[in-house]
This record gives sequence, C-alpha cells and structure tokens, in this order.
Amino acid sequence: MKTITRMLSLLAVLLVQAMPAWAAKAAPVQPWMMADWNNPAPYLADAGISARELGPAIGRRVLMFPHAERDIVIPSAKGPRSYPRARFISAVARVDLPAATLRRRLQDIAGYKNLFPLMPESEVVSMDGPNQLARFRIEVPLPALATFTVDVRTKQRFEADGSLSVLLVDGKAESLIAMLGGMTDELADQPVVGRWEFLPLNEKQSLAVFTYWDRLELKSFFARKLLEAYPELRVVNLYLFPMLAVEPVRRTFSTLPPQPGETRPQGMQSLERLRGLIERLSANGHVAVMEPEAAAAPAGKPKTLRYVSVATRMGAPAASVRTLATQYERLPEVLKELDDVGVKERGQQVDLDLTVKFALLIIRFAIDLDVTNTWMAPNRLEFVRTAGELAQLRGASEWHGLPGSADSLMLISVAHEVGEEAPLVLRLVSRMSTHLPYIDQAGSLIVQLVVMERMKPWVEKNAAAARVAGTNAKKEVVHE
Repeated sequence: MKTITRMLSLLAVLLVQAMPAWAAKAAPVQPWMMADWNNPAPYLADAGISARELGPAIGRRVLMFPHAERDIVIPSAKGPRSYPRARFISAVARVDLPAATLRRRLQDIAGYKNLFPLMPESEVVSMDGPNQLARFRIEVPLPALATFTVDVRTKQRFEADGSLSVLLVDGKAESLIAMLGGMTDELADQPVVGRWEFLPLNEKQSLAVFTYWDRLELKSFFARKLLEAYPELRVVNLYLFPMLAVEPVRRTFSTLPPQPGETRPQGMQSLERLRGLIERLSANGHVAVMEPEAAAAPAGKPKTLRYVSVATRMGAPAASVRTLATQYERLPEVLKELDDVGVKERGQQVDLDLTVKFALLIIRFAIDLDVTNTWMAPNRLEFVRTAGELAQLRGASEWHGLPGSADSLMLISVAHEVGEEAPLVLRLVSRMSTHLPYIDQAGSLIVQLVVMERMKPWVEKNAAAARVAGTNAKKEVVHE
C-alpha cells in the first residue's frame, strides 16, 4: 500500500511540473484566433530600403534599426485594440538560401525546435486556410536559480506577398525562484506583433528580416523590480527579440566559415557601406550592427572578439557631444552603476580606474576595471581593458556631424570576454554560450543600448544648457 501511495504521489508531482506546458497546449481555440487579420508591422521597403542594395552592404552582419512611429490596431480576445506611436524594430541578415527555400523553413513550425536554441517544443495547434495557431515552449536555464519557461501560442498568417505575420495570443512565463517567491506572468492579451520577410538577392542568397513590436506589461514581482530599476529595458527588449530571432537563422544557413576576427573596434570607416543608411535611420532611434562570428584564435592567444556597434543621433554638434561624453568625472551622472571613477591624464591617453556595482534584490556584484583611452583621431577614441575582472574589453567611440543638420551621430563599438576573473553571476551567465553562442554579444547589445538611452537625454540637456550660458555670456560682453 505504501508503495502504491508513493507512486501516486510521484505521479502527482510529475503532473504538476508538466502543467504549464499541458495547460497551454490544451487551452481551447477561440474563433478570433483563426480569423483573418491585417498585420500593421512595416515591411523593409517601408523604410525606403532595397533588399538588393542592402544585401552586399550588410555582408555577414546583423543590422537592427527602428522604423518611424505609426498608430496600429491589432486583434485581441476583447476585440480590436489601438496603440498610438508604435515603433517597430527590424533585424536583418543575409543567408545562403534562396528566398523560397528560406520561406519554407520558417513556415515549418514543427521544425523550429531544430532551428532556434532553447525551444524544445513547437507545433501547429490549428489551421484554417492561411491562418494558423502555433504553440511554442522556450526553456532558459537561469544560472544558479531555476529554468525559466515560456509557453506561448501565436496567431500566424501566411500572407499573399510571401511574408509570415505573427501575433501573440496567450501564454505563461514562469520560474520557481525560491528566494523571490516565484516569477510568473500571464501573457494573455499582451500586445506583441511580428513579421518575417524572405527577400531574394540572387538564386542562392536572400535576406531574412524579422520586424517586431511589443508593449508587454509584466506583473511578477521580479519583473516589476527589474523594470523599475532599468526602465530602458522596454526599449532594449524591442532590439533583443528580433536579434535572437534572426541570428540563429543566419548562423544555421550561412555556408561561409568564420573569418579571422577584426582586431580593432568598428567605426564609420569600416561601416562605410552602411553609413548613409545608419545616418538616415538614426532619426527614428538607435541603429545597431552585430559583427559575424570570427574564427577561433590560435592556442595561447586571447579569444577572438566579436563587436557590437550602436549609433545614436544626438541633438547637438559633434564637438559638444564629444566634450560631454569624455568628461569622465561626470560619468556617474549618466551611469548610476559607476561607484567610483579615477582619472589620470597622459596627453593623448587617459587612464580610468572604474568600479561598477550592480544590485537588484538578491543579484549583486561589483567589477573593478582599469581602462586606457587613446585618441586615434579628433573624432575617434579607442579604449582597452588593461587590468581588472574581465578577461578582455575593447571598444571605440566616434562622433560625426550629420550632413545638413546641427545634430550629430555618436557611435560606440564594444566587444568583451567574461573570463574566470569575472564575478560569479557573470561567469554563470556566460556559460549559457553552450546554448546561445552569441550570449556575450547579446549582453553587449543590452549594455550599450542602456548606456545610449541614458546618454542621449543627458548630453542634449547639458549641451542646451551650455548653449544658453554661452549666449548669455555674449550678451553680457556686448552690454559692457
């Protein structure tokens, strides 16, 4: 009898553990989920971009850029819902497959578990003509905590133009984190819209484009605290999701082997073929470029770095932005995580002694870094980690005036390697590279977007104050 009781108890435990995935799979299909709908997500062409022009310029990179804001209407369980000023983000990559073949691969929902990391389950729940309801399960192993699972259903439509429209229907995100009392978010009626495009370049190559927007309102305790501390993550999320969608597609369907790594950070010179596009698209927000994977460094050499560049338009002349961005003692005004900044001027070089502290609930760590900044040109500053708790850190900042405008473009290009010197939390996250080989680049993208989200208003406010002060000073001189 005891044996039977134990077996029944074990079965009950297993059923409870499986409940989130089973519940999402078994939820009834409502009529609105299979009805026709018009996807408001913009196309690549809506940004004035030609696929055949972008293909050679983008190379093996991933380009992320914002579209102009637009008012949208999307279906929901409660009827049409309107959202003003929605800003979609597109991620674009060149792949070595014909567009028709790429389209078939991305329309094969059951095959997603073989294409996208961390997705062990994917299936079509219901189909009616060009409309279908699909279910996906994503499992993210959170270091030292617990696996974070997301079970979602999406409303999808195969469009006559060959694109694939995506709308979140419902789902649940959860993770049992003992010290936080759990982290669960219901995703029903959460506004999330996407569009896949598969654009031909030639008989063997095409562009994979994923365009995305959301206005997620997460209510779990951990999510609320994270967004309170880092409201910039609402913008970061719009870039991160498209990148995580397009990068595995690019990696899977790229036939060229990794090339020798770029030894210096990117800049407008190395991104020259994309420069005009970056300058124009920056009017809508940040433009990001992720370099392709590089060949492994020879034994005994430092790990080959892979750079991520973010370009942001600033409402001030390049000289003013450069001056403010290099007032190192004032950096804690922009980055609250900077606990201390030591500065030593040496002509064309500046040595910085930085202490970075991060604290959110139980997640706390600090990093000490020595960084040397070197002026390579009046508008280009390169920096490199010389000591501290990261194995490698290299990057560059550039400032460029925009043609026909008083605005300027600030570009930051950064690559890093965590290494064994880093705090435990960072080491644990970095070990996710076995699942996501581009986890370090995703982390770099997140940090740079947070920095630029804070830097832009701070620079523009201080530049405007300096202009007013300068004007007043001139008036006083004239009056005297």
